[in-house]
Amino acid sequence: MDIDKWLKKFRSCWINHDVDGVLSLFHRDVVYFETPFHELKSYSQLKNAWEGILMQKNIQLELTIFNSETNRFSVIWRLKYMQENILKRFSGTYLIELNDVNLCTYFLHCCEKDQDT
Repeated sequence: MDIDKWLKKFRSCWINHDVDGVLSLFHRDVVYFETPFHELKSYSQLKNAWEGILMQKNIQLELTIFNSETNRFSVIWRLKYMQENILKRFSGTYLIELNDVNLCTYFLHCCEKDQDT
């Protein structure tokens, strides 16, 4: 499992509005939580969620590996972008599990909106 390679592609696809590229990082049967309490139950729901990046402009995304254990990773992220002329800022943590072919099989997204926006 190469989390650095995975995160590099994840970031590049997001910044370049490549929804299909982002989706290619996830196993078709991924267990994916958009929030700790909202699981996306199908690949089409996952695609619909990621199509939201198409509205984001001037995306700045920082990803830092906080912890790793075998094929499981904790990643701290910070995100800034413009949407409808409003600066949006978010930060949080991803919990990611990769399989032997570097596809994500588990993804938990925890987010806090920054207070200074």
